[in-house]
Amino acid sequence: MLSWVQKRSTSEHRAGLESPPKGPERRCWFVWDPLGILFAMATWVLVLSSAWFLVRDLLVPSNNILYAVTNGVVFHLLASLALMSHLRTMLTDPGSVPLGNPPGPDTVSYCFLCLSAVPERAYHCMVCERCIRKNDHHCPWVNNCVGEDNQKYFLLFTLYIGLISTHILLLLGIPILLSHARGEWDSSSTVSPPGSILFLFLVALMGFLFALVMLCGQMCAIYTNKTTTEMLYQNKHSQGRRSMWANVKAVCGSRVSLAWLSPFHSPKRHKAREHHKAREHQDPA
Repeated sequence: MLSWVQKRSTSEHRAGLESPPKGPERRCWFVWDPLGILFAMATWVLVLSSAWFLVRDLLVPSNNILYAVTNGVVFHLLASLALMSHLRTMLTDPGSVPLGNPPGPDTVSYCFLCLSAVPERAYHCMVCERCIRKNDHHCPWVNNCVGEDNQKYFLLFTLYIGLISTHILLLLGIPILLSHARGEWDSSSTVSPPGSILFLFLVALMGFLFALVMLCGQMCAIYTNKTTTEMLYQNKHSQGRRSMWANVKAVCGSRVSLAWLSPFHSPKRHKAREHHKAREHQDPA
């Protein structure tokens, strides 16, 4: 089978099919999916509108400068990190196999859709129209696949969305609990919050549930070193590393630091060294 793959790939390359540059040499990555673009825009609209309503209808009316400034700065810092993580997830190549990829030592199959020799743990995405290494799933909210090279950014995106959602829920819930503790209202009291406050609550609740589900799923995938696809189909070819801690470091970076929480930091160099060592171990010659 592999020899047939090699012959087919060689003939295609002779016919003029060339591979695009790999890794960081690729200039830009963007998936032209109308539904995904709509969902990605909706994510930004929800976060930015929540920031506006939070300041206008919750922080400014409090008449407490320290309270308003502190919570405003914390929320906008977390929201900025969430949006930047969203951008990095959306615009980073998740680990696509080059079109017309020639067979190599790690080739296990051939993809007839993107005409490429496919390495182990690479799966084809019908939306991206490419085979993606360690393809966890295609997320419409970031208009991209979550794969080997952007999993950290998606993990940070879900983390910061969860934090800003929790922040809003606390800002809405604590005053209500304090009012109830002071006896200002009871079960017979009627509550009619403004539309903007109700919007904040619903968006925060939706963001919290989304982040909870996705963050737990991603941490489970990282700990076991298995993608969602592999866990659903019980793929036995993927084997975990020596420890869960090593799996986390492979995604977030080789050294524990604040860079783990930064969407501006890329752990690609660590991954490249790791793949190089793995290949040398497989092929001593």
